[in-house]
Amino acid sequence: MRDSGSSAVDATLPLFSIDQIDGRLPKAMQVYEIIRDAIISMKLPPGAPIVEKEICAQLGISRTPLREAILQLAKESLVNIYPSGGTFVNKIVLRDVLEGQLVRDTLEMRLVRLAARNFQVGFEREFDLALFKQKAAADRKDVDEFFALDNEFHKLVCTVAGHPNVWMTIHNSTGQLDRCRRQAFPIEGHFATVYAEHQEIYRCLKAKDEEGAAAAFQVQLDSTFPSLVLLREHLPELLQDYHEVDLSDIR
Repeated sequence: MRDSGSSAVDATLPLFSIDQIDGRLPKAMQVYEIIRDAIISMKLPPGAPIVEKEICAQLGISRTPLREAILQLAKESLVNIYPSGGTFVNKIVLRDVLEGQLVRDTLEMRLVRLAARNFQVGFEREFDLALFKQKAAADRKDVDEFFALDNEFHKLVCTVAGHPNVWMTIHNSTGQLDRCRRQAFPIEGHFATVYAEHQEIYRCLKAKDEEGAAAAFQVQLDSTFPSLVLLREHLPELLQDYHEVDLSDIR
């Protein structure tokens, strides 16, 4: 299994490549996503410096889009900016994790229900392809790809609900939650479980079964809590405030 969550990154190799930037699209958002992915996958672990000169050289960009991206990452508490002291990747802040869980439990749950209500046959091909790619990633036990496809599945649900732009609201609110989910995944190794959950959500959406889709999504939401317990047991060094936060606060 690929597990970039706990293995050391070879500091001699560049983390980023100019090939990751599409010159036809706004650069700041692309840079934000690239660095966010590196933080979530632990290619940039807690405490790692964000070295602007190196990142700009590797991505072939100016400092302006990078600094816009860093400001957004700081808003999500994924990085800490110290005046005259540099920028560093933050630890996983459990209080922010729980806030991200609240966003999913309320806003995304509503979108799941709307997706079931508004589902059209034309979306079947996109879901079939999404699940096909998930199954292939699961068979390869490719954690990074499977996790990315997991998010793409939920983004598609927002589109089917009729509110595709709301995905970014969810995405920008769940960076710390995504870090927990991503780091727990190699420990849990439950590719088949997540894939089956997505199949069930899709089945309910096609049937326009709002209650069934909501119940299937709730199963996924509830899996966050055992994941947090696993991180507390196996990777406490990644966590901040884990002695202070009670997971029952939002259950």
